[in-house]
Amino acid sequence: MENEVMQIIVYAGNARSLAMQSIRASKQGERLEAGRLMTEAESNLKEAHHTHAKILSAASDEQTQIDLTLFMVHGEDHLMSAITTIDLAKEFKDVHEELKELKECIQLMKEGEKA
Repeated sequence: MENEVMQIIVYAGNARSLAMQSIRASKQGERLEAGRLMTEAESNLKEAHHTHAKILSAASDEQTQIDLTLFMVHGEDHLMSAITTIDLAKEFKDVHEELKELKECIQLMKEGEKA
């Protein structure tokens, strides 16, 4: 089971990191890159989730006993952190796009005042 928990940690950690990179790209106005990073983050999250589900499925079998270790809790913490970060990254993407549109509108208004 340690192997599976390590996979959760790795994939969830990658997902969180990619989501943070997506936020930074979005902030810089790099929409395509932000989208690519978010797709990759979601793919990593899916892998972490799949492995977690496999562990839970095994735990539901009455014949199999899964010990809840600090390592498992750590893996689940990574998973939940990745889910939260991805959710927030999606919201930030929308906010950054709206902010960019507002800045463009303000710039057009300023240019209209000068004319």
